[in-house]
Amino acid sequence: MPDVRVAIIGGSGFYQMEGLTDVEEVRIEKTPFGQPSDAIVIGT
Repeated sequence: MPDVRVAIIGGSGFYQMEGLTDVEEVRIEKTPFGQPSDAIVIGT
């Protein structure tokens, strides 16, 4: 996973965030808090 500097935690309204480019979806299998409900979206 790339080095990420800022994170936005969102819901259904953030799937197609205006101005977000170079989008990459990363699937995380497990975190200390359990499995995420969806992919992590990374972009610039």
